[in-house]
Amino acid sequence: MTQSEERTASTARRYEWMTFVMVLLTLATLGVGTFMLARVERSIVAAVWLPLLLLLLWSTSRLRKEYRQAQQESAWARAAEAALLQSQERNRAIVDTALDGVITIDAAGTVTEWNAQATAIFGWAREEAMGRLLSETIIPERDRDAHASGIREYLKTGVGPVLNRRIEIAARHRDGHEFPVELAVSPARIGETYIFSAFVRDITDRRQAERRLASQYAVTRVLSESITLEQAVPRIIQAVGESLEWDLGVFWRLEKQSGTLRCLNSWQAETGAADAFITEMQSQVFRPGVGLPGKILESGSPVWIRDVTKEPAFIRADLAAKTEVRSAFGFPIRIGGDIEGVIEFFSHQVRESDDELISMIADVGLKIGQFGERTRAEEALRQAEAQLRQAQKMEAVGRLAGGVAHDFNNLLTVIRGYSELILGRLAPGDPARREMDEVKKAADRAAGLTSQLLAFSRRQFVAAKVLDLNALVMNMDGMLRRLLGEDVVELSADLDQKLWAIKADPGQIEQVIMNLAVNARDAMPTGGKLTIQTKNVTIGKGSRRHAVMLEPGPYVLLEVRDTGHGMSEETQTHLFEPFFTTKEKGKGTGLGLSTVYGIVKQSGGTIAIESKMGQGTVCKIFFPKVNEAVQTAPAAGGSISRATGRETILVVEDDPSVRGLVQETLRLSGYEVLVARHGIEALLTGAKHLGPIHLLLTDVAMPQMSGPEVAEKLTVVRPELKVLYMSGYPDHPVFDQGGVKRETAFLHKPFTPNVLTQKVRDVLDGKKAA
Repeated sequence: MTQSEERTASTARRYEWMTFVMVLLTLATLGVGTFMLARVERSIVAAVWLPLLLLLLWSTSRLRKEYRQAQQESAWARAAEAALLQSQERNRAIVDTALDGVITIDAAGTVTEWNAQATAIFGWAREEAMGRLLSETIIPERDRDAHASGIREYLKTGVGPVLNRRIEIAARHRDGHEFPVELAVSPARIGETYIFSAFVRDITDRRQAERRLASQYAVTRVLSESITLEQAVPRIIQAVGESLEWDLGVFWRLEKQSGTLRCLNSWQAETGAADAFITEMQSQVFRPGVGLPGKILESGSPVWIRDVTKEPAFIRADLAAKTEVRSAFGFPIRIGGDIEGVIEFFSHQVRESDDELISMIADVGLKIGQFGERTRAEEALRQAEAQLRQAQKMEAVGRLAGGVAHDFNNLLTVIRGYSELILGRLAPGDPARREMDEVKKAADRAAGLTSQLLAFSRRQFVAAKVLDLNALVMNMDGMLRRLLGEDVVELSADLDQKLWAIKADPGQIEQVIMNLAVNARDAMPTGGKLTIQTKNVTIGKGSRRHAVMLEPGPYVLLEVRDTGHGMSEETQTHLFEPFFTTKEKGKGTGLGLSTVYGIVKQSGGTIAIESKMGQGTVCKIFFPKVNEAVQTAPAAGGSISRATGRETILVVEDDPSVRGLVQETLRLSGYEVLVARHGIEALLTGAKHLGPIHLLLTDVAMPQMSGPEVAEKLTVVRPELKVLYMSGYPDHPVFDQGGVKRETAFLHKPFTPNVLTQKVRDVLDGKKAA
């Protein structure tokens, strides 16, 4: 029975007794009045008895009214108490269903209220927590003294460091692990004492989300500030490790040649905590499927290990146990679809597998891969731009060199030609013969230099044919050994026996090998080894294609490798420039590699040179594969003698010296010679001459009218006319027009009188040059 019901029952009993007493008094009064009415005088009875009776009746009525009022107040009290109980139950339900933990303590720190969410957060049941000190339940041991002193300070001064505001702090679960919570504490005074209400929210998920977001932001920032993958990855490991609260990080780089993983970088949050573990990994190598890195490399997927000390496949378990390393996870780094490395993270705490973290790390790996692809593309672009600038520079220098060589060829044609004519007239014992021989030798050496310039500028005459590069190298073996000196430089050949065929000028390829061999010999003054290697290669979309600017496809590789002193990067930027040399004065023309460059380009190939100081030099030349049969070399003929004839030849040459030489040479050989200074004069001469003209010998590049135009107009009126072109420019467009063939209708400057007369005779006789 409630207090309200007890008060109502007591009041009812009191009014019942009072009513009973009043009834007895009324009855007694009536009896006394009747007795007195019979014995006492009526007036006296009336004066006494009637007021008394009225008083009794009024008292009874009053008593009944108060009784009804008391019953009504009792009903009101019962209703108020029921409402209070309902309010308390409602408040209890609200507190128990709140999303935050609600905890109330008294001034002594004892728990007086503990809702269901507090149980869910901290693991303590309400019955267990009620009556216990709060410091014994949810406060970490290191913070308990501060908690007690904070309560004392508030009770003493009314001020508390954590009251009436939200703070983030570490709390302790019943199982002992700590986690972050958001806490708001409000004090309240009830009578002479205080209570403290705490509202607690578990923010573990929010902290994880913030850390992961911070980690992704840090990765993005690092990638935006880095240039290379090797520069970015160590900073990414540190950023991810610090933001996600891991203790160690390792980057394993994949070595393509061996297919193994080696430790490239490492990071640890606290120096000294796992130094032995890090030191051991510096020397370790993992193959696919071996250890955690090898397992990730083999599967291509992230791997999580809850406790490495209990994982049989973790080969570093013993060392991990000594250094208190527990959890681990790792993920692959992919660039262009290929795994380039593996990143591992370790923790000193046992951490459960986290799918969201693995998903986030996979996104980090994707970003790193995209960065790697971008940096690789940027590096390829930089190399392409550098090669383009170099090619443009080389093209400009080549044009200049070609132009100079062409002008020199005209001069050398005259010098060599007249020297030969004069030598032919001098007796063997003539004193002037020695001087003229020297003139001719000097002219021949100058012709060699101009030939090299033309080779560099890719304007050299090319007799391309399908050839076996292996056979060419083997035929040069003896000459190369004599050139290198077998007692100083060791020569080694590594030739692919199934080598594909290429199309090039054999003489030019021999010149390329000779020049490279001479450079290698000079780079090894105290001895060394020169290796010439040939092999078939197929260029795809990999890094080598970017390095040498090759289109995908099959190539034949000629590689010349020495063990010399190597070259600096500065020297390598000028390698192919004409007249650039690092040799002593008088020991090199600076045309060796520029000639090689020109020949390779003219043959449709690509050249790349790799060198480091003290590590030797590797020259790689890629020739396109041809699907044709190798052509056998014709038998060598005897010496060329001057050919003669009686035909009529029209010579068209704008250079008077060359024109005079040609005219004199042909006249001495028995031909009738007509000369013209340019195309228009040639047409007029052809029209005026009434007899037959058997051959038109014309320069290709002339003012007013080119050689092909002269030939075209003259052959209209003289269909039987044969044509022979002469020029220092074998790549003139004339050779792509009208079916003109270099082999039968071209004479390359500079030439000697014997070569001139033989070529004229061959064209007149309709022979094909060898």
